[in-house]
Amino acid sequence: MKYEELIERYQPVMNELLPVLSEAGGQVLQEKIELHPGEPGALTEDFSPEHEYPLLKMSLESSTEGKYSHLFLLDKSLAGLIFSWMVGGDVPEEIGDEQYDRVKEAASQIIGQLQATQEGEEQAFTVGEIALVEVPSQEELELPGEGLFAVYRFTRGEEETQYLVTHVLQGELSGEEVGEVSAEEAEEGSEAEEAPVEEDESVDTVVEGAEAEEAEEAGEEAEGEEAPEVEPADMAADISEDQPIDLAPGEEEALAGAEEEDLAALFGDAADEGGVVEVSPADFDELIEAAPGDGKGRKINLLLDVELDVSVELGRKIMIVDEILRLGKGSVIELNKLAGEPVDVLVNGKKLAEGEVVVVEDHFGVRLTHLLDPKERIKSLGR
Repeated sequence: MKYEELIERYQPVMNELLPVLSEAGGQVLQEKIELHPGEPGALTEDFSPEHEYPLLKMSLESSTEGKYSHLFLLDKSLAGLIFSWMVGGDVPEEIGDEQYDRVKEAASQIIGQLQATQEGEEQAFTVGEIALVEVPSQEELELPGEGLFAVYRFTRGEEETQYLVTHVLQGELSGEEVGEVSAEEAEEGSEAEEAPVEEDESVDTVVEGAEAEEAEEAGEEAEGEEAPEVEPADMAADISEDQPIDLAPGEEEALAGAEEEDLAALFGDAADEGGVVEVSPADFDELIEAAPGDGKGRKINLLLDVELDVSVELGRKIMIVDEILRLGKGSVIELNKLAGEPVDVLVNGKKLAEGEVVVVEDHFGVRLTHLLDPKERIKSLGR
């Protein structure tokens, strides 16, 4: 889809979604987000993003009345910042798969909230799987040939630093819109269908002559052959007019009455009157395509106020009943973990993360040092 067509569809949608995008980003990144969108421009072959290499390229596809391919370009260092903002810890020295998974998780949550605001609207959309790769140089960026790009800068909280995200969009209309036929072409097609077809009398004459010859040959063969004798069926002898079925007095009237009752039960008054039973086609509701089975597009914001039991496990110890009965004040239970080992953080009894014990004023606290992969977290909650 060319830039002129894309910008007509892109600008109104983004103007509507920007407030929601700011609020959703603030919830995910644990601070108020202020967005500063730039003016969209046409994508050209010599386009070069404002990011430093290596950069991160996040790609996904969405669909409404057509299919759209989205690329989001961001600095690699931003992945480490997003990780620290979400977990509430320090920025990691090395940025790898764990931080990239956190960036994809943040994007998925923000997109889910955007979808929730568009449900039931004409602009409602579905989103495919999110992919994130590291791009070392401009030559390996592999941008689409045509489309548009828009640069978004945002600030988080009281920070003065602006962070940069570039959105590259390419679109393709659905088959129905591409396949529309103009009114003039439709009229020409209808005139062609209405044109009369001239009958060829010579063809009919030849066909009739051929059929007559075949019929004559078939008649001559039939005269030369004797007709086969057909023996009466054995069952015909069992049931004939000479052997009527004997019915007891009143059985004939009862049988006729039963037949009428059965017909009336099946067809109602139409059977009594000998009329035709009215038949109408079944009326079914229109089928609606179900959401993807991988869980994308679900309204996660509906679950944000659900309370979960979070506990911290220092360690475990298996003891027999005799050992438990001998416990008293001052007894020491040796756990299976060494001193300084990370403790387990459990949500509803399922391990979510690991951390270290800290003191916050007069209370114990846990600083998270490692989080399970998002897929593993979802699987553990379903066990």
